[in-house]
Amino acid sequence: MPGPWNALLLPNRWYSMQDSTLFQWRRGWCGILIAGLSLGCGSANGITDAAVTQVAIAPAGASVAVGATVTLQATAFDASGTEVRGKSVLWTSAAATVASVTSTGVVTGVTPGTARITATVDNRSANTDITVTPGGTPLATIAVNGAQRFQTMTGWEALAEIGQVECDPRAYATFKNEVLDRAANELGINRIRMGLRNGFENPQDQFIPFRAGQLTFNQWKVFWFQVVNDNNDPFVINPAGFTWGYLDYTMDELIVPLKQRLAARGEPLWLNLSYTGANSGQLHRDNPDEYAEFVLAAFQHLQQRYGFVPNSLELVNEPDLGTWTPTHIARNLAAVKPRLAQAGFTPDFIGPSSSTVSTALQNFDGMIPQAGVAQGLDAIVYHRYGTPPSIAQLQGLAQRGSQFGMRTAMLEHGGSGHEDLHADLTLANISAWQQFGLAFCGDRDIGGNYFPIFGGSLGNNTPVVRTGEMTKFLRQYFRYVALGAERVGATTANAQFAPVGFRNSNGKFVVVVKASAGGSFSISGLPAGTYGIDYTTASAYMVPLANQTITGAQLLSTAIPAAGVLTVFAR
Repeated sequence: MPGPWNALLLPNRWYSMQDSTLFQWRRGWCGILIAGLSLGCGSANGITDAAVTQVAIAPAGASVAVGATVTLQATAFDASGTEVRGKSVLWTSAAATVASVTSTGVVTGVTPGTARITATVDNRSANTDITVTPGGTPLATIAVNGAQRFQTMTGWEALAEIGQVECDPRAYATFKNEVLDRAANELGINRIRMGLRNGFENPQDQFIPFRAGQLTFNQWKVFWFQVVNDNNDPFVINPAGFTWGYLDYTMDELIVPLKQRLAARGEPLWLNLSYTGANSGQLHRDNPDEYAEFVLAAFQHLQQRYGFVPNSLELVNEPDLGTWTPTHIARNLAAVKPRLAQAGFTPDFIGPSSSTVSTALQNFDGMIPQAGVAQGLDAIVYHRYGTPPSIAQLQGLAQRGSQFGMRTAMLEHGGSGHEDLHADLTLANISAWQQFGLAFCGDRDIGGNYFPIFGGSLGNNTPVVRTGEMTKFLRQYFRYVALGAERVGATTANAQFAPVGFRNSNGKFVVVVKASAGGSFSISGLPAGTYGIDYTTASAYMVPLANQTITGAQLLSTAIPAAGVLTVFAR
C-alpha cells in the first residue's frame, strides 16, 4: 500500500521511487483483488454464521457471444438446505482467454470455446461450463501496414551490472550463469552498456588490490575517476599509462558470455561503450585530443584482447550532472571520430545522453550548430529522469532525428516500465531502450534491475533470481523484436488496445499490444503463415496461447484476459 519515498543505492546512482501497491483494496470484505483472484459478494443480503455445505450457480450451462456478457448468481446452502446469506463468493475462470469473470460474477466472452467458471463460498464450490460462441464482434481490429516504415531497432540495453563485484562472491558464483541464461533466452537483452571510466587512464590499477582483498569496495571506488595523463603527447599512446583490469573483468564475466549465448541463438550482441565521469576528468573534457587518445586506447585494447570492438560510443554519460557543455561534447566528437576511423574503427556515435529529456534537447540544440556534429552524430540519446517527458518533447526528439537523419534512443531510467517503452517507441521513434542494470543483489524489486536477486548481498548465500515485475511486461517487447527489426505501421480505433508493429530482418512480423483491459481483438494485414501468441498480465507471466495459421487476407483473432501486454509473432 502507498508508502513514503524510499531510496535505493545502485552502482553510481541513488534512486528514489514510491513503493508499489501490492493489493487493491475495496471497502469491506467484498471485491478484494488478490493475485488475480476476485473476491466478490454473491446474492446474499442477510448475514448468518451457518456452515455452508453446498453452492449452486444460476444460470447453469449458459452461452455468451464473443464480446458479450452474462451475469451468474451463486447461492450457498447449509446442511438443511436453507439458504445462507451474507457470505463472500470467490469467482474464478479456468480459461480466462475464453471467458473472464469479475468479482461479482459477470462473465465476458473473449474467444470461442468453453470455460469452466467456479464459485467458492467457505471452501465449498460449484462449477458451470460457459460456452462462448463466435457470434459477437471482437472489441477492436488492429491494422498492420508493412509499407509504412519507421525506425530500425539497435537493441534492448542493460548496464553491464550483475553484482560481479558487490554481491556476496559465493552467491555470485551460484547465480551468474542463471542471470545470463535468462537475460538472453527469457528476456531478450541484446545490447550492453559498458562504462569507460575515465580513471582507466592511470598507471595504477587499483582493481587488482581490491580483488586481492587489500582494498574495500569503497576504498577502490575512490580511484574510479582519478585521471593521470599517460604522457604529454596525445598522439602517442603509452600503454603503461592505462589500466584495464575492471574493463577486462566485466568483459570476461558478463559481456563475452552473453555474446556467446546470443550467438547460440543466431543473434548478435550490440556493445555500447559509454565514457563515464562527467563530474571529473577535466583532462578529457578540455582537451579533445586527449579524449580521442583515451578512447582509441580502449578500442585498440579490446580489439587485441577480444577480437571485437564496441558498436557504439556514448560520448559522455549524463554531461548535465557534471561540467560538460554542448561545446565540450561537440569538440570531442570532432576529435574522436576521425582518430578512430584512421585506426579502422567506425562505431556509431551517440549523445548527449543527458539525464532528462529537457536537458537532452537543450544540449543537442547546442551541439548541432557546431562543426562536425550534424555529420558525425548517429543517435540522439536521452535518459528519462526528472519530470516525465511530455508528448511534445517525445515528438520533438523524433522530429530532430528525422530532420538530421539520426536515430533516437532512451538509454537509462531505473523505474520505467512498458508504458514508458511504448510511448518512447511510438512517439519518440526510439531505436534502443534501457531500464537500468541487468541484475543486482538488492533484495528489492522496484525497477532498477531487470533481474533483482534476493539473498545474495554480502554475508548471504541463498540467492534467488527473480524476473522483475516491470521486466515481465518489457519481455513481451524485448524477446521477439530483434536487432535490425524495423517498426511498421500498426493502428486501431480502440484505445483499449495500443499496438506497435515490427518486421524483423528475416521478414517475420511481430505485433505487441498494450491492453488497458481484457478483451478480444483481431489483427489484419499480417502475411500468411503460422503465428505464436503469448501474454503477460499482473497475475500471469509469459502465458502461451495456441498457434494460429492464417492464409491470404485472413484476420488473426485473439484475446487477453486482463490488462497487460500480448505479443503475436511469426513462427
